[in-house]
Amino acid sequence: MNVKPQDDLPDRIVLAMTDLAGAMGRLNDLIAQRAGVSPTDLLCLHTLNREGPSTAGRLSARLGRTTGAVTHMIDRLEKAGYVRRRPHPEDRRSVVVEAVPEALGKVAAFYEGLDARARRLMGEFTTEQLEAIHAFIAGSHRDAVEESDRMT
Repeated sequence: MNVKPQDDLPDRIVLAMTDLAGAMGRLNDLIAQRAGVSPTDLLCLHTLNREGPSTAGRLSARLGRTTGAVTHMIDRLEKAGYVRRRPHPEDRRSVVVEAVPEALGKVAAFYEGLDARARRLMGEFTTEQLEAIHAFIAGSHRDAVEESDRMT
């Protein structure tokens, strides 16, 4: 058995993150196909699920897409029954986009197997280890967002 020294641990973690990003990208592509939407449409649905109703402008900034592209995406998602437009409660000139709860349930069902496996895996760690893992993942997310912002 080939044991790597502790000094290699950061390299192994970065490689594992790259592998995870690729596997999650593949899974999300497959789920998007089965849900009948594009991968960016699926990302929009995830965003609406986590952050709640949003304007097209806010979605544009969050997804890193032009407002025109987001408007077309909303049109597609609305036609497919995934989102609906509502009048903005504070600005009558704009609308708010919200996900249709039943449609979110349809998407969530595709993640049930992964969710169960992840929860089983988390059962192998202590609370302290899970807190460290969470801190690392949250920090990595923040860093990826900052790097994306820097590149735009």
